[in-house]
Parts: sequence; structure tokens; C-alpha cells
Amino acid sequence: MQNSFGVFLKEKRIEKNLTQRKLAKILFVSESAVSKWEKDVAHPDITLLPKLASVLGVSEHELITASIDDKAREEKVQAKKWRTLSISWDLFFYISYTVALIPCFICNLAINKTLSWFWIVVSALILSFTFTNLPKLIKKHKLIFVPLFEYLALVLLLGVCCIYTNGNWFWIPTLSVLLGLTIIFSPIYICRYKVFSKIKKYSDFISVAVDFIMLNILLIVINAYTIKFGYASGWWYVKIALPIVFTVYLALNVLLSVRFLRVNSFLKTSIILFLTNVFLYLPPIFIKAKTPQVQLEIDEMNICKANLFRWELGVTLEQNIHLIVFLTVLFLAVTFLVVGLVYKGKKNG
Repeated sequence: MQNSFGVFLKEKRIEKNLTQRKLAKILFVSESAVSKWEKDVAHPDITLLPKLASVLGVSEHELITASIDDKAREEKVQAKKWRTLSISWDLFFYISYTVALIPCFICNLAINKTLSWFWIVVSALILSFTFTNLPKLIKKHKLIFVPLFEYLALVLLLGVCCIYTNGNWFWIPTLSVLLGLTIIFSPIYICRYKVFSKIKKYSDFISVAVDFIMLNILLIVINAYTIKFGYASGWWYVKIALPIVFTVYLALNVLLSVRFLRVNSFLKTSIILFLTNVFLYLPPIFIKAKTPQVQLEIDEMNICKANLFRWELGVTLEQNIHLIVFLTVLFLAVTFLVVGLVYKGKKNG
């Protein structure tokens, strides 16, 4: 049963080892006023509640309701623990970064008489900072700014390492990471932010198109790099990479288009499985390469040349494995087709 205000006030006063006279003196009221409060004859002025609650060690809400709010107190304790943990986390990394920088600074100057590899340490710690401390400092649009600053910090680290090693490889890892971030975040941004609301329906197509553009830029840079430094004699991007990437791009768009069909999910799954088999195993049957080595690699996926009665290491083994995969996917496609047609028939009936 809930206590009355007077009973609650008396209990808390006794817990604090206060007499009515002492409490009255603290609140600048008469002793008889405190006595009336405890007898529920009168109640304290509302302006006295904050100080009275503070003296008794309770919240104003608890004082007014004459009961201890255990849940609120537990939440307050947990919040205090979390703040302490959060501050400790920040201090740990700030101290760790400082401890790491000072010895590296001194050693680099003492050994090399100049600052050289020290800048690699600095850029590496900046990158680490973007993962450990920066997310707490950014209050709004974390999904945009945190990955952005992490990427810029990584670019800084790659640039410093490239300069230190006198390398020419900076753009390849930089664009590779950018491609990965594009693949992960472009569909998220399109679906999440209102600025893309008009194209949200086609987010998958747009994301695939952006990924296609970024991948081609990366391949062009790699091709130019391999030609410049003698790793390749020609533009293999135009002859090999672009046709393959463009074929995959078209295949993905065809598969994505299935979602606009007005059929049930079973039939859509069946169509996707059929198309997957077509895109994977139809081209190797008709493609003829100019060199024996390339043709051998193509023949590994030619299921028409498979022989389940022969399991020899090499091309035959690869062909048999691909045939089994083809038949498994085909079986699943037929199963989903049958289930989809039955489901459609029951729904129409």
C-alpha cells in the first residue's frame, strides 16, 4: 500500500537522522509546520519541494508521489555508469594516442635526424581516431560523415605511405576502397534520405549503375598502371574486362527487373534461378577463345562436355561439378515454378 505524504516524509527524515527541528531549520520554516506535514494536516509550499527533496535524498517526483521509483533510480545509476564508461573510453584512447606519438616522434628524430616514418604513425592514428572517438563527436548525419571521414583518413594514410615508399600505386587502393564503400552505402543513402525520394523505387538499378561506373573507373586505372610499368602490353580493359563487366551488368539488371513482375514470390524465385543458369552456363557453350589457355578455362564451365562417368582431376572434374550445380539450380527453379503455379491457382480459385 502506498504511503501518505506525511508517512513518507517522516520515514525519509528519520533515515537521514534529522529531527523535525533540524529539518525546519534547514528549510527556514517552523517546527510545527514540519509536524503538520508529517500528520498530513498541511503540505509544504511548492517552492520548498526541490530543497526538501535534496535534503531527504529523493527526487521531486518521488516526494510528490510519496514512493520510491526503483526503476528511475536504476536507470539513473545505469546512465551514470554509462557516462563513466564513455569518458573512460575516450580518455583511454586519447592517452594511448599520446603515448604512441611521443616515443615515435623522439625515435624518428634521434635515429633519422628528421621526421619521416613518423608521419605514417600520425596518419594511422588519425584513421584509428575516426573509428574510436569520432563517432561520438558527430551528433548529426553520422551515416554520412563517419564513413566519409574514415575514408579520407585512409586516403591520407595511403598517400603518406605512397610518398614514403616512392610508390606509384596510390590510386588503385584508393579507388578500390571507394568502390567497396559505394557498393555498401549507395543503396542505404538512396533508401534513407528524402533527397532521393523520387528515385527510391529504382534504388537497386541506380546502385548497380553507380557500382558499374566505379568498377570501370578502377579497371581503367589498373589497366593504365599495368601498361605504364610494363605489366601488360595493351588495353585488356577494352578487349576483356569491359565485355565481361557489361555482360554482368546487364544480367544483374535483368534479374532486378523480375521484382516488377506481377506474380507471386515463388514464380519470381523460379525466374531468377532460370536466368542465373542461363547467364552462367549458356555463354561458355558458344564462346571460342583465341588462345588455348583461355579456351581451357572457358571449357571448365562448359556443361555440355561434362561426363558424370569420369571424375578426373582437371577440366573434366570442373565440368562435372558445374553440371551438378546447374542441375541443382534447375531443380530448384522447377520446384519453385510448380509451387508458384499451384499457389496462383489456389489464389485465383
